[in-house]
Amino acid sequence: MKFTPWKTMTTGSTIIVGLNSALQKRFILPPDDHLVPGNVHRARSVQLGVGGKGQDVAVTLTCLQYSGSLKLAQFVGSGAEGDAVYRMLVDLMGDDAMQLTVRPAGGMRTCTSIVAANSTTELVEPSDLIEESEVAELMSKLSAETTCSALCFSGSMPPGCPVDTYASIYDIVAGDHTICLIDTVVGLPELLRAISLKQRHGQTMLKINASELCRLAGVKTTGAETSGISSQEIMTAIKAFLCQHKPYAQQALSAIAITDGAHPAYLATMPVAAENEFRIFQIPVTNLLTEKRPLPWETWSRGSSTTLYPIGAGDAVAAGTLAAWKCLSSDDQQSSSLPPELSAVLQDDRVPSTRALLSAFSFGLACGTASCLQEQNSVLKPQDVLHFFNRGGRPAFLACDVIC
Repeated sequence: MKFTPWKTMTTGSTIIVGLNSALQKRFILPPDDHLVPGNVHRARSVQLGVGGKGQDVAVTLTCLQYSGSLKLAQFVGSGAEGDAVYRMLVDLMGDDAMQLTVRPAGGMRTCTSIVAANSTTELVEPSDLIEESEVAELMSKLSAETTCSALCFSGSMPPGCPVDTYASIYDIVAGDHTICLIDTVVGLPELLRAISLKQRHGQTMLKINASELCRLAGVKTTGAETSGISSQEIMTAIKAFLCQHKPYAQQALSAIAITDGAHPAYLATMPVAAENEFRIFQIPVTNLLTEKRPLPWETWSRGSSTTLYPIGAGDAVAAGTLAAWKCLSSDDQQSSSLPPELSAVLQDDRVPSTRALLSAFSFGLACGTASCLQEQNSVLKPQDVLHFFNRGGRPAFLACDVIC
């Protein structure tokens, strides 16, 4: 197996694989109401929107004015809920983005967010079964695509999809230079194996929550939700994860991006060539609960009791990371996937590869923070992203370690 140069082609579409779509309902309580189990709650308003992790990624990319020929590989169920989601996606992204959409016979699930002053609670319905013929239809649509320049796997799969579905999709659409962001642990061993066995492949980043990484790696954590997971536990989990998935993880991955809510994030960059040593960096994250207010933009003019909306923030991180990574790895600096005011803050971080990966993930983290200010999942304002990206601290090198 050989890594191709870190620069990628500018042509080819960006494919977001979000197989488990949903209709998103937001049940918003009055500003001073807290969610109390057993109590009757009357909503201030109810909103309907697009749900599903891959779909949330596409929403954020649209907010960022991403110009990467975006397409969604997805199942959008039948019935009124599915029709509503399909129409919303067409209105948001256009008909071309829906070329890889399959409408299965089963219905569309509804996910409900109960937004209170102190928390947001998510109620997730199960998805209907996807038939074998419907999986085959999706693969047929993907086979008709040209090689994509950027690829993102996001979220779970609906029942009926084989465990190697993501691996099969990678084999079909990924070329020698395709950058790939993985934001799921479903089918992960099969996907890593498929990438590692490809004779030549582009860079690949695994984005994962710190708690999920520790759980997968079998690392017990001592920190509570308020204090975050310690850097030592993170480093132990990274090494254990790489050892568990040896040799495929090392051969497939260029980096592991680790989020921990409002706590510092981490990026582990993989060894190259015959080296066996990986490096770990810590990246500061703005904590909106402790941010000084008022801040100089309209979204924070509502006073000190501003409600935060964290549902979909992780998907905004994935979208922002992918968009910035695509911008930084493009051969043609004049053909950016982001508008000038956003690409300008990234232009000095194109090389070396590690610097580009750190900058892309930092930009993604700023997107995740900015999305918490907006009621709708994964929606953000570019000026908020610029504020958080420009004021964020620089990544700090923590340590290096060897894979077992």
